Amino acid sequence: MKILFAALALSAAGGACALEIHLPPETATYKPSELPGYQLVQRNCMTCHAAQYASTQPPASPRAYWEATVKKMKKPFGAQFDDADVPAMVDYLVKTYGAERGAAQPVAAVAKPVAAAVPAAGGKDLKSLLAANGCMACHALDQKVVGPGFAEVAARYKGKDGVAAVAANIRSGGAGKWGPVPMPPFTQLSVADAATLAKYVLSR
Repeated sequence: MKILFAALALSAAGGACALEIHLPPETATYKPSELPGYQLVQRNCMTCHAAQYASTQPPASPRAYWEATVKKMKKPFGAQFDDADVPAMVDYLVKTYGAERGAAQPVAAVAKPVAAAVPAAGGKDLKSLLAANGCMACHALDQKVVGPGFAEVAARYKGKDGVAAVAANIRSGGAGKWGPVPMPPFTQLSVADAATLAKYVLSR
């Protein structure tokens, strides 16, 4: 009888431990490149899956394969990026991970921002900034979507001068602050525009 109770106790303890699951922070990144699709892939793809996804695809995959893969992410999977982004994203992926590797050499430095996604230095209005950078694809005002709701971020930074910190987080991206899903870096944003977004988030 004592053995039975001991077995039940161990089973219960094991069940309790199974609930404590901690995923490691995402550390993989896409290979830097001067191709304009690099910034688009950074921004559009890492909101839903890790960068390893691209590196685990067949290395001989032709352009048509990558085009079909990118389009599949938009429909039926519902990724939030413009149809106009697809050609540049495909070009980067096939030349970095697919059959056309070597057509454009990756570079050690971060690529130049995509011109169409760069806000003016003087600062776009808030609505334009939110739309141009796809903020609402991953965030809502008061609930978690892919990332935390703005109200949750504001609560964490309540009583602090958090504008600089939140603006820096927007520009640098990262993982582990709000869960295992990484936030891609938005280096194309000027410091002023990142601060505009940060002030909006912290005002919720």
